[in-house]
Amino acid sequence: MPTLLKLSWPIVIGQGMHLMYQLADTFWVGRLGPEYLAAISLSFPLLFIVYSMGAGFSVAGVALVSQYTGAEKPKMASRATGQIFVVAILISIFFTAAALYFSETMFILIGAEEEVLPLALEYFRIYVSGIPIIFIYYIFSSVLEGIGDTITPMKIKMFTVVLNIILDPFLIFGWSVFPEMGIGGAALATVLSRLAAGLVGIYIMFWDLSAIKLSLKDFYPDLAMIKKIFKIGTPAALGDSAMAVALTVMTSIVAGFGTITLAAWGIANRITAVIRMPAFGMGRATGIMVGQHLGAEQPSEANKVSWLGTAVTFGSMLVVAVLFLFISPNLVSLFTEDISVINIGAEYLRISAFAFAFLGAQIVLSGALNGAGKTIQQTFFRLLTLWIFQIPLSYLLAYQFNFGRQGIWWGILLAKIIGLAILMVWFNKGSWQSKEI
Repeated sequence: MPTLLKLSWPIVIGQGMHLMYQLADTFWVGRLGPEYLAAISLSFPLLFIVYSMGAGFSVAGVALVSQYTGAEKPKMASRATGQIFVVAILISIFFTAAALYFSETMFILIGAEEEVLPLALEYFRIYVSGIPIIFIYYIFSSVLEGIGDTITPMKIKMFTVVLNIILDPFLIFGWSVFPEMGIGGAALATVLSRLAAGLVGIYIMFWDLSAIKLSLKDFYPDLAMIKKIFKIGTPAALGDSAMAVALTVMTSIVAGFGTITLAAWGIANRITAVIRMPAFGMGRATGIMVGQHLGAEQPSEANKVSWLGTAVTFGSMLVVAVLFLFISPNLVSLFTEDISVINIGAEYLRISAFAFAFLGAQIVLSGALNGAGKTIQQTFFRLLTLWIFQIPLSYLLAYQFNFGRQGIWWGILLAKIIGLAILMVWFNKGSWQSKEI
């Protein structure tokens, strides 16, 4: 348990720093009006589709690097790092170009209202242009985590989030000598901050400041290594993309109840991301330890750490969910003064907080599967929860059984409970306990 906590707490803080990008944007943009918040709410799932590919291939980084580290093969870990960088950046350029070309069509398809569409496009196009930069940082962080260094990514995230928070009001409102860019300024502030993080990451890896020692030869194509990367990374990337598409569909379902509900949905999702932070940290830490234990031929230890992380995460998040029953309106009011938005957001938070306790447990078990390189199985269970349970239940309860918008919130909770139960039954069979290197 001490090792798990040692690895996870910097990741949790790092996730918090990542979340601060979104919270800072939401806080300042909320001062512009509900339609601006709705624009960010619409943009986020589409952005998620694009950069989920980078997040997916970063899973290959954690799995391969942690297993090579456990097997005491540092040169192979460096080789894998170079190949992952090349693959991920090429993919990011392709998806960025596609997102820019199809952006307006996608926003119209998910129900962007006339006053929201130009704002969403402005924010999305600036943000998505920085996706290749963001991919560099994803890979850099995952590789360092794979060797057990979770402190360095945390420090860099802390620096860049402070930079983002400082830039936001200057670029949004045109403070001092900066131009007044409105919602586009929020997107540009985030891109510039991520650029700083990516440059620092490249410097650390090329100038021998980490256990991963990159050289130019590590970037020469290695077909055998690229095959491993695609074997592990593709299912994870597709799973992340499918989750992003599911979020887009969910946003479209929410949009059917109007701009105010959509704005509340966006704010509440930023807040629930806070609840998920410990789960993501514990999930990444669990994946690192599982990979290293399997690399060292210790499957029983990998199984033990998986269940321990799951239990701790579920218990702590359940406590937070109870707390949210009382403080939800206060949290939403931090981002808007619109009373309708506050009431709807609080309504969602009181139900979804419990949903994310079950999701948190699933995230940790998924992290264990990622560390074992079993990304196909991990992807299957994520798709099962989102597409087979969450989307149909939310739609049916909201529109067919006339629960209204509350049907969406209850559909999310029921789906997370069912999804975790199925994953736990399968995970307990132990068929995932084999290494991939």
